[in-house]
Amino acid sequence: MIATGELRPGDTLPPEAELLRQFNVSRPIMREALRVLEAESLIRLGRGARAGAMVLTPSILTAAKYGGLYLATQGTTLGEIHQVRTLLEPPLTALLASRAKKEFVKELEECASAQHDALNRKDYAAAIAAVNQFHHSMVANSENSALKLLAGMLNDISAAAYPRLLLSRPNQKVIWERTEDSIAAHGQILKLISAGKASQAELFWRKYMQETADFLVKNGLANLPVDIPRSAE
Repeated sequence: MIATGELRPGDTLPPEAELLRQFNVSRPIMREALRVLEAESLIRLGRGARAGAMVLTPSILTAAKYGGLYLATQGTTLGEIHQVRTLLEPPLTALLASRAKKEFVKELEECASAQHDALNRKDYAAAIAAVNQFHHSMVANSENSALKLLAGMLNDISAAAYPRLLLSRPNQKVIWERTEDSIAAHGQILKLISAGKASQAELFWRKYMQETADFLVKNGLANLPVDIPRSAE
């Protein structure tokens, strides 16, 4: 019912007695089913006798947690994640640039502004977080649901890895310099997307992603293991 849209995000499930009648199951089975749905982040169970269960929107973060767990058990590296992102993100920038209405540009501009503010404060943890948010915002504004899911999962997995791994590295100077390069690249892709230059945006972003891949290899970061994204709560 949630998957088909019969139950929408924000809806409240019927009372327990109605659910028992509708599905013709016992109370323990119904309560276990509700706990499973809550664990899958599809509902939020109310606290108290009168509180019902509210339907939630399935999130990419939840998918990323499961995907991250699978990849972690397979020994997947940051370099491998980035390799797949390089296949997905350049066409995404072209799709964003080709959109007639670019209501999402303001969101990207806010991300870019946050990056520069953090850089001016020399707060590189905040700068890296803002860089990750720029990628997240691009993905989140895709109109292709399949691309949004796949690219979003990989972005969230990478975002979980970068702060933990990069900020603790001994070669922080080159990491700071690469962060500055990333912020400059984000400013350029923002201009290309805003101007509707789809082919140029795709070529530029592919070059940027490849340069990042080279950086990861050169500085011994490509072989670092991925982490599992934590809950946004």
